[in-house]
Amino acid sequence: MTSLLTLVLGLLLAGAPVIDEHAPAQEHSSADHGAAEHEAVSREGDASLFMELFGHLVPHPLVGIWWGGREGFGFVKPYAHDEEGHPLAGSEHHPVTFHDAHEFQEYYAAEFGGGSGFMLYNITTVMWLACGLLLLLFLPVARRGRALAGRAPKGAFYGLIESLVLFVRDDMVYAVMGKHHGKAFVSLFLTQFFFILMMNVLGLMPLGSIGGTATANLAVTGALALTTFIVINLSGIKEHGFGKHWKNFAPHGVPVAVAVFIAVLEILLMLVKPAALMIRLFANLTAGHLIVLGLFGLTYFFNSYVIGTPVMLMAIAIYCLELFVCFVQAYIFTYLSIVFIGAAVHPEH
Repeated sequence: MTSLLTLVLGLLLAGAPVIDEHAPAQEHSSADHGAAEHEAVSREGDASLFMELFGHLVPHPLVGIWWGGREGFGFVKPYAHDEEGHPLAGSEHHPVTFHDAHEFQEYYAAEFGGGSGFMLYNITTVMWLACGLLLLLFLPVARRGRALAGRAPKGAFYGLIESLVLFVRDDMVYAVMGKHHGKAFVSLFLTQFFFILMMNVLGLMPLGSIGGTATANLAVTGALALTTFIVINLSGIKEHGFGKHWKNFAPHGVPVAVAVFIAVLEILLMLVKPAALMIRLFANLTAGHLIVLGLFGLTYFFNSYVIGTPVMLMAIAIYCLELFVCFVQAYIFTYLSIVFIGAAVHPEH
């Protein structure tokens, strides 16, 4: 959401007035220099600017897709507009988007005389971009790996990718599940690890309106956790059978009342595990951005170089730390998924 370039720019602008971006653009000459200065709006002491900055973490629609009615099929604007395409609310550069899919459907159904559609959000484009980049990175590596046929790899990039792949396979999957059971899950966990890592890193890049931190959204982390939840049960059923899988939730040889209590507790834990995965990834990625944006806002809140300079240096340090967090959170999510799925395959462990 933020970038190192943005932070450096903020450092250079610390102590300068903030221009109101909602005001219409004007050409300033020496004659109207005083009027231009009058349009500058200082945010010193204005606590509302923090909420404006934090608003950059909220997903926003990029474009709408509509089919049916008089429109047929095509792209539409994700906000109400006039005949010339200008927003009905806000400025041309800051349109007020539809609040939900229902508003979007009502507006365009009335305009086109029927049909249906949906809005495409920046979070979706980030996930598509992550998938595309991973394919571009790994397809050539996979082809080269098959061509080498077990021979030593050459090249720093290939060596780095191979090291990461072997780390996930040997030190994470095989170390927890064993080679016999873990081999079938290597592809799943490699995909999970690199997909999360790529989305985390893209969240730190200045990609404009199409960018964002997908893993700082509960819908995304919830879907990832749901994948783990489904695989936990499917792998347990495949390994032990449908009935035996559910029987494994209660220990053998204990009184019925105790077995029922433990079974209920285990089922609750089975639901808590993916929920913990979802919240942990979401909270860690969101917290880092909130800290950076909060520090960035302090430069304008105090309107002072004395305070702004160390604050911005701190923000840059936190931003660099976030890059490390990208790797750590991808590792933790994948490793815990391995542990949970391994427990379903090996309930005795």
